[in-house]
Formats: sequence, C-alpha cells, structure tokens
Amino acid sequence: MTKKAVMILGAGVMQLPMIRKAKDMGLFVIASDRNADAEGFKEADFALTLDIKSAWAHAEWAAHNKKRFNISGVVAGADVAITAAAVSNALGLPGISMETAERSNNKSLMKTQWLADGIPTPWAEEVSNIEEARAALKKTGLPCMVKAIDNAASRGSRRIDSIDELEDALRDAKNHSTTGTALIEEFVEGDEQSVELIVWNGKHYRFGIVDRHFGFGAFPIETGHTNPSAFSPAVQEELYKVVQDAATSLGIDFGPYKADTIMTRKGPMVLELPARLSGGFHSQYTTPSATGLEPQKMALALATGLEVKEKYYTPSKDRVTICKAVFPAPGLIRSITGVKEAKALPGVEEIFMMVGEGEVIQPYRNCGHRVCYIIASGEDRTQAEGNWQKAADTVLIDTVSEKKYA
Repeated sequence: MTKKAVMILGAGVMQLPMIRKAKDMGLFVIASDRNADAEGFKEADFALTLDIKSAWAHAEWAAHNKKRFNISGVVAGADVAITAAAVSNALGLPGISMETAERSNNKSLMKTQWLADGIPTPWAEEVSNIEEARAALKKTGLPCMVKAIDNAASRGSRRIDSIDELEDALRDAKNHSTTGTALIEEFVEGDEQSVELIVWNGKHYRFGIVDRHFGFGAFPIETGHTNPSAFSPAVQEELYKVVQDAATSLGIDFGPYKADTIMTRKGPMVLELPARLSGGFHSQYTTPSATGLEPQKMALALATGLEVKEKYYTPSKDRVTICKAVFPAPGLIRSITGVKEAKALPGVEEIFMMVGEGEVIQPYRNCGHRVCYIIASGEDRTQAEGNWQKAADTVLIDTVSEKKYA
C-alpha cells in the first residue's frame, strides 16, 4: 500500500471527528477499540478490535502489519498516551518516549516530577494503605482530594471533608487504579480550565484555553466547558507559561498535550497533564467551532509526516461554543423526547445521546456517568448560553427511580 496509514486509538463517538479528518487528509485510517460495535468502525478503513489500553498488543500488531498497511503514524484518540508511545517506539515513528508517556499518565510520577522541579501544583503523595493515607492527610489537612493514580474522567476521585470519609474514598481510588494505590492531594480552590498545546520543533503551538464547569459537590464531575475562556489575555499568558513549563518538566517534546489547571489566589497551578489531545468534545468540536483552530489535523499531520498547514494553528473564527451535559434523575429511562426539535434550534450544533429508552442511569459519581451532551454556539457567551439552555429545556429524558421499578 502506498497510501499512508494512521492508527487512531479509540473508535467511539468522540473519535469520529478525528477519523473523518484523517480520511479528508488522504490517510488510510486504522481505528482500534475493544468494542466490536464502535461507531468509528463504520467509517474507518480498517477496524481493529483490540483494547486500547493494551499497549504491547498494539505495538506487536503494528509491527507485524507496518508494511502491509504502510503505517506511518499513531494518534491517541483517548487517554492512552502509553499505547501510542508503545506503537511509535516499536515502529520508529514520531512520538514521545515510553518514560515520558508513563509520567504523563501516572499522577504520582507526574506530581513527583513537578514538585522536584518547582512547578506550581498542589502537594500530593501516593499511598497504598489506610495508615499511609492518614499520614499523608496530616500533611494536606482537610478538605483534601483522594484520587486514582492512572484513570481518567474523574473515576475514583473525590474530595473528603472528614477523616471518617477517608477509608471509603481510598478504597474507591485504589479500585480505579491499575497500581492498586491512590493519591492524597492538597485541596485548592479556584476556577478551573483546560489548556491545549502541541509542541513541534521546540515551539509550543497554542490551541486555546476553555473554562471548565463542575457540579456534584465532593465528586469532581465536569458538567461542561465554555470555549474560549473569559480570562484576560494577561491571565491566559500566565496559564500557558505554567503549562509549558509543566510539559517540559515531564519531558514532552513532541505532539499534543492538554493540562487541567486552576487559578488560585496565589496564581495558576497545574493539576494534571496527559500527553494527548483534549477529550470532552473539546478538541473535536468546540475548538474548531469557536476559533477555527484544528488541533486534531495538526496532530495527525505531525504523526504521519504530512505537511503542517498554517491554517491548522491560525485562528479564523471569533465565536463562543459551549458543551455541557444534561443530568436527568438517575433511574430507568421511560422516554426520550425533543432531541430532533432541539437540534433544529438556532445555534445548536450537536446533541450526543449516550443512552436509550429502557436503560438505567446510574447515580452520578464520575464523568463517565454523563448521558447526554449538547453543543451550542453564539456570537458571545450570553447568546451561546441562551442557545444551549433552550436546547436543554427541549430535550426531555424521563426516568423512574430505582426503588419504583425494582
């Protein structure tokens, strides 16, 4: 095969834009996902049913099939920087080192590096049992955060306000960590953001800052984000500087990375920084919609050695785009109505329904429990918010509580 092929890790709804863009760029798309019915398989050129967390299985498959498909690059379409690095390292393709990928995926390694290098970040310590957790708690004080070491979408993470909550939170965090350990982290307050960049030839290309919104108290569930951030250019410059320093500290010298940041009374701090593009319909939808920037296309071009076009990293729009979830009451879904009508409303760009009638909505404990997303845009924040709210008021997900249907 003479056509260049790219491996896109992940073939769910959130990976569809990348699959489509890769094909538009003339690439042969190999999409992998453990779900044999993944939506992206319908549009990919080759479907590989393989768990994207299985790094070495991917590397082995890619090595055996590099010549057959002319595999020229790999991109993490989800939170699997380690798998992407395993493939790129095995095939001698552009990418980051395995060591760097592991640091960007493991919150303990990440924190240890940042604290040693003086990067502004909340103090944290990895613990394996309740005794170590209690000792760490004496350093953080209360409230504090208890987090899974290497999971995403806030799985296994929560704030605790009393020592009585520690044991349950620790158990939950360890259950969501492949390491069997957890992170005890200092709690800091402030507005949170997501900051996205791509580094190439020593230059960090900026792809925007979005304001993140949260709910559900102790559980850090992101209800949505607004793109771009309302912060002033001067404050955004501070955030970019901290994030670039944090990426350099981890050894990220090629490709995309996105940071979760928080603006505290003492200034900006970085919370996490995986070596991948943003999820949550951010790099996929709201950035191209609001600014015209194309982080996915630039990441694909860099990974496969295609021309990096100036238009990928040059803003061409000045709009505001909001992506937020709606949160129907947990329980059995009796009916879903209004989706078609909401899609027809002004400013509504996309609606993603992740559940269907007859399914059960679980109590909200992490971001993976979100069931419906609405993306709406406008000329400014007020108009975008109004357009989103009209759509949210139109989509009705009727549920009956578990006690009633049990």
